Amino acid sequence: MRLAGGAGALVLAVAAGATATAWWRARTHYTVPPHTLVVPSDSASIARGAHVAQVRFCTDCHAEGLRGSVMVDEPMIGRLAPPNLTAGRPTPLTTEAWELAVRHGVRPDGTPLQLMPSHEFTTLTDEDLGALVAWARQLPAVDSMAAPTKAGPLFRALDVAGVVDLYPAALIDHAAPHAARITAAPTVEYGRYLATSCSGCHGPRFSGGPIPGAPPELPPAANLTPSGIGHYTRADFARLLRTGKRPDGSQVNDFMPWRFTAALDETEIDALYAFLRQVEARSYGQR
Repeated sequence: MRLAGGAGALVLAVAAGATATAWWRARTHYTVPPHTLVVPSDSASIARGAHVAQVRFCTDCHAEGLRGSVMVDEPMIGRLAPPNLTAGRPTPLTTEAWELAVRHGVRPDGTPLQLMPSHEFTTLTDEDLGALVAWARQLPAVDSMAAPTKAGPLFRALDVAGVVDLYPAALIDHAAPHAARITAAPTVEYGRYLATSCSGCHGPRFSGGPIPGAPPELPPAANLTPSGIGHYTRADFARLLRTGKRPDGSQVNDFMPWRFTAALDETEIDALYAFLRQVEARSYGQR
């Protein structure tokens, strides 16, 4: 009985510590230097913004037309509900709020957003982010707002253990400068810029493995380094991104967002291929 009581007390103590740590992390204040973002209004920029939203997977989480969605709502995991970003939301987003949320993962008051993968978007150029905002602002207004994202006890525990990052703002150098634009060319540099959106699942080293915090039924991410897909020709790579089919003709799991990467143009595919062919070859699962 004493042993059971001691074990129970230990579990309660660990749970209380995790809750306290989560409370503190949620209230951490991040200071972000002011940055002026110009939002264009011309049709070419709006079309560019629509493309950025597709290939950066914005509509995968926030749903078609950025109307918001509820991706997960389970007691232990919590509620993952990317919000409505249209003009119909109760509080329309200012340009500053867009910049802070997308590139820094924080609200205008400096507190961090939960599970907003801004560490993947912090290097977006002013040109691409401005185009994205321009496109979003001309979408049909949707008058709805789901309950906000809220981590459950399992996610909070994984965050405290360092397995997942509930608050990606902690991963970002908020003082880093933002490039005005980048040249779209079949280069390693441009491929590196695009590949940040792949790192959420495949890891910052692109070697794949189980995705931290993902439900067990989801497939692990593939190894994109030369050890994993080094045998892919450029045609193989393009086919995978556009149809979801491997070189042997088998279909990847639809969790791989090939319906979004299908929108990549030839230059973007060339750049990604060039970048992934020169990253360090790593064993599967080293992320």
